[in-house]
Amino acid sequence: MIDFFEKRRNLGKTGEKIAMNFLKNKNLTFLKKNFIFMRCEIDLIFLNKETRTIIFVEVKTRANKNYGEPEDSVTFYKQRNIQKAAYGFMIKYPKYESYDIRFDIISIMFESEKEYKISHIEEAF
Repeated sequence: MIDFFEKRRNLGKTGEKIAMNFLKNKNLTFLKKNFIFMRCEIDLIFLNKETRTIIFVEVKTRANKNYGEPEDSVTFYKQRNIQKAAYGFMIKYPKYESYDIRFDIISIMFESEKEYKISHIEEAF
C-alpha cells in the first residue's frame, strides 16, 4: 500500500516539474510553488509581465484514464479551495493587487514512462 502512495506522490511531483517547464517556455515568470493559505493549496503561481496577470495553476497528472481525464478531478470544491488560496496570495503580496488574475489547469496524461500529452486549459474557472 505504501508503494502505491509513493508512486502517486512521485507522479504528481513529476507533473508539476513538467508543467513548470512548460509555462517557463511560454515566457511566464515563476513566482511560487505549492502555496498554502488556510489549508488550501495552489500548485504553481506564475506571472505574465506583458498582460500583468497572476496565473494560478492546478496541475493534474495521471498514468491512465481509469478515473477519466485529469482535469475532470478539479471539482467545484477544489476550485473554491484554489480561489481561497489565491485570495491569500493576493493578501500576502499586495504589490500584485492591481494585476488581473486567472485560474488555469494543466493536465498531463502519461502514455508510457517517458511519453506524455500535456493540455493547458487557460481560464479554466
